[in-house]
Formats: sequence, structure tokens, C-alpha cells
Amino acid sequence: PPFISGTEKVRITIMKPTHTQEMEQRTRMRFAFAMSAFGRMFLPHGITPEMRAFCYEWSMDVDVEPPRGDLYKVDRYFLELWKLKLQQ
Repeated sequence: PPFISGTEKVRITIMKPTHTQEMEQRTRMRFAFAMSAFGRMFLPHGITPEMRAFCYEWSMDVDVEPPRGDLYKVDRYFLELWKLKLQQ
């Protein structure tokens, strides 16, 4: 209507995303999961800042499911992702 009488029902929705402690914990766990794979493959002193940034980017994408299975499969998964990243 061209005017507001004050009796209309109003519904306000705020679409501001907020980070909950649970999501932050999940992201930290995903980051540690990815970093542990790189640590096993390259040893902790061989992890570069680029690898660390890659693990951080991967951990932020919660739509990507982490690999399941033994550690060989996990390490192979991250190694293949890392090789693809280097080719770009």
C-alpha cells in the first residue's frame, strides 16, 4: 500500500552469515586433517607456506567431503590435489 497504518504484520529476515563456534571447530579439524597428510608426505619441515594456504583453502570448502579409507588413500588424495594446483 502507499501508506503504513501501523497494523500490518512485518517479517524481517537478516541474511548476514555468522560463524558459529561449531563451524570454526569443524574448519580447524579439516585444516589439521589436510596438514597431517602433507606432514606425512613431506615431513613437517618440508611443508611450504603455499601448502599451508592450500590446506586452509581446502578446509574452508565444507562441501568437499574428506577422503575415507586408510592413510595411503588420504595422502594420495591430497597429493593429487596438490599436483593439480601446481599445474594451474
